[in-house]
Amino acid sequence: MRINKKITGDLANFIQMRYNINVAELKDEYPELFNNFLRLQFWMDEAVLARYFGDTDESAEAKTYWKQHLKFDTRKTGQEMLDKINALQDLSPDVPLKILDVGCGDNKWKEHLGARVTGIDPFNSNADFKIGIQQFAKERPEAEWDILLILGSINFGDNTTIEAQLAMAASLVKPGGKIFLRANPGITHVNEHAQWIDFFNWSEEYINDVAERLKFTVDELGWDHPKDSPDTPNGNRYYAELTKNTGFN
Repeated sequence: MRINKKITGDLANFIQMRYNINVAELKDEYPELFNNFLRLQFWMDEAVLARYFGDTDESAEAKTYWKQHLKFDTRKTGQEMLDKINALQDLSPDVPLKILDVGCGDNKWKEHLGARVTGIDPFNSNADFKIGIQQFAKERPEAEWDILLILGSINFGDNTTIEAQLAMAASLVKPGGKIFLRANPGITHVNEHAQWIDFFNWSEEYINDVAERLKFTVDELGWDHPKDSPDTPNGNRYYAELTKNTGFN
């Protein structure tokens, strides 16, 4: 179960203030109470994520909901990444690459990659399939994808959740296939409805460590935007290219 530290702490503080009860201290005496407390924080977190990342007609300038900002010409996960994908396609021009966009948001990569890309997202109805990565991997467990785009979507909750989602995603990649990763180093977005989202604190060390454990080679690791770019209201992101070692499914 995904744990949101912000919501869990706030709920626990409210219960302590209102009822003078420390929920954590009742874990053994009242396990059902504690387990239902965790379920409550999970569904609160789910509602918060759905509100923020769902499709909306509101403009980005309102700074309330998440809006997709590709900044296509200046960031690694823009034109530069598209050029790399097209170069991979040129190696086998007669066989279209199979690309899975995990957490596709508004599914904007379809404009550049066409039918080669399948977008999944648990909250946005612009996705080809409105589903999260763990459920998708359970329903379609074959390692059939040449490329996975994970562009800020495995980024919410505790370490256990992140590891589980990464493992599921990695299992879908063909040996020799690639993951293009964009990861948030724990920066909360400036938008109003982002304040209760528990952004995972990615680091270069963690990316290298988890890649090794998942049997991937790190081909490139750095910043997504130019380091001194002023056009990053929600901060910079890590960018990584990972290749699945051959011999592993």
